[in-house]
Order: sequence, then C-alpha cells, then structure tokens
Amino acid sequence: MLKLLVSLVLLSAVSADGTTCRTGNVVNRRVNGAAFYFPATWNETLPAPKLAKEQSCSWTITIPSGYYVKVIIDGKTTDEDSRFQMIDSVGHFIQTTHEKKNPYFFPPTKLTLAVSNYAEATFGFRIEWAQLPAGPFKIHGIGEVANLVNATNSIYNEFYGSTEGISLLVFPEDRRNYYSLRSTLVFESASTGLGNYIDNLYEMYRTGNQFLSQSTGIVLVNVEDSGKTDLLLVQSEQYTKNFTYVELVTVANSTYNATVNSHHELSVLVSATHINQTMINVEIGDTDIVTQYVGTPTPFWFDKNYTGAELKAALPIFYPDYGIIQWVLHSGRAVFTFQA
Repeated sequence: MLKLLVSLVLLSAVSADGTTCRTGNVVNRRVNGAAFYFPATWNETLPAPKLAKEQSCSWTITIPSGYYVKVIIDGKTTDEDSRFQMIDSVGHFIQTTHEKKNPYFFPPTKLTLAVSNYAEATFGFRIEWAQLPAGPFKIHGIGEVANLVNATNSIYNEFYGSTEGISLLVFPEDRRNYYSLRSTLVFESASTGLGNYIDNLYEMYRTGNQFLSQSTGIVLVNVEDSGKTDLLLVQSEQYTKNFTYVELVTVANSTYNATVNSHHELSVLVSATHINQTMINVEIGDTDIVTQYVGTPTPFWFDKNYTGAELKAALPIFYPDYGIIQWVLHSGRAVFTFQA
C-alpha cells in the first residue's frame, strides 16, 4: 500500500512539471484528414501547455505530393539557451523562442519540428494537412508591363514567365505584422508545373532585397485568404537585375521618407500602392540626376528626367494612385519625403 501511494505521488509530480516528449517522432497525414496535436489533450483555444524542463524532442512531419501543412505553435522559452526549431524540405532553418499561433505553411515533402529546453517552457502545436490549389488558374507573361498583385487575399495557383527570369518585390499591408505573407509559396519553374520550392513571401520580404529567379518562370501559390492588401510587384528581371531597390513605405495620413544611395551601385526608390501621395521634400545634390518611371524602368514607362535642382523646384509633386512609380537615382545620395 505504501509503495502504491509513493508511486501515485511521483506520477502526480511528473504531471505537474509539464509535458514530456522524445526525439524521432514521425507524423503522417491521417486517413480521415484530422489535425495532429501535441500534446494530444491541447488545442489552440487553450493556453499554451507547460513543457517540463530539460526536454529534447523532434517530430518529422511527412507531406504528401499535392498537399501542404499548416503549422500553429503556441509557446515560449524561459531561458536564453532554449529554442523552437523547424527545417523544411529544402533546408530552410527557422529558430524562435516565442510563438503566438501565427501560422506557418510548408509544401512537400517533409518538415522537421524540434524543441530543446533547459528551464521549464510552454509549448504546444497543431499540424493540419490540406491540398495545394490545383492550377495554374492563370498564366502571365511578364515583359515591359509589370504586374501588381494582391498576393494574399485569395487562394490561387498562377504562373509568371519572362524571357530572362522574374523579379519580385513585396509590399505588405502592415510592415510590423506581415505574417500573412507566409501563406504565399514561391516555386521556380520553366513551365506551369510547381517545379522547385524556393521560399514564402514572408521570408523573401525579411531579406530586404528583390528576389531574382534562376529560371525563366515562377509559380505563386497562395493557400489562405488573409483579407489583407499585401501587394507583390512582379517584373521581368532583365530590366531590374542591375538595380538595388529601396521600397517606399506608404503610410496613409502621415509623413514618411526614404533614403536612396547610388554612390557605389545604381539604386531605385520604388512605390507600389493604391494610396494618393505627394512628394513634399527632397534632399539631393543640385546636379544629381533622377529618372522617374510610371512602371518598370524601361523606355516605354519613362516619364521625366530631373536634375536635383529641377526636382526641388517642381515640389510638391502629387501622385494620384499611380500604382507603380520608380525613381532611379543615377549618382549621389537622396532623401525623399512624402505625405499621404
């Protein structure tokens, strides 16, 4: 009787310390399509479950061809050495310490999810499998005419092709909270098939650089409607590959600026918006040259050349919902100030 009582006390103590787990778990799609939860007693309507200290756990999630997984994680580490980690099928490595149920999306063929903690933590996750949108819904040829796409407000599978490859620049609706970009997956392909997975728009935006494809085409697949106006500028890289881009962050009912530096390489300020805005000031050398385009920087979309002195004299300049405007600074440094 005493042994039984001691055993019960020990079991209660282990339960009170939090969930335990192990490495080497394999999680396959359920035949009935049901989601997988860890721990099994948790779901995303509940607070993040406690994870016992000194756990080292991993799960390999298999993703069948034609499917993707949606991953929701809720948890937080409490010491500086503990981490949540994910590695997708092409080797992208994600490491975090705090997750707030902002979803991730991954295409085939697998995802590895791991946690390693020293102190107690909270950690729970949900895996859901769903079919990728079949496609392509549309086929787009990109030349001198760029496409400005609302990237996350509908579910789609679309192909974009060009003779020399594709350039992508992302303009999220909210520059501080742009998790909605994770739902748009980018594949490189010379045909309308999915081809090779490259990344999602969230990670592309974080780099701060334009994406240039290695093949002549890409396939964009968005798997969830965000309800946001996250814009994606799709151009032919033959016209953009020699530029360093600076994105103008257009903020309604405010004043904002952007700095462009062409001392070492040709830099371009680009605006992709449906908000009216006015250039109200520019700090620029009087003899520096700015070329303004109302689309991709090609002769077809050429608008005006300004010297720095001419541009300052022309202010204020109103831009009524132009969509795409690009200012190529040919030398020097300039600070542009706008009001919307």
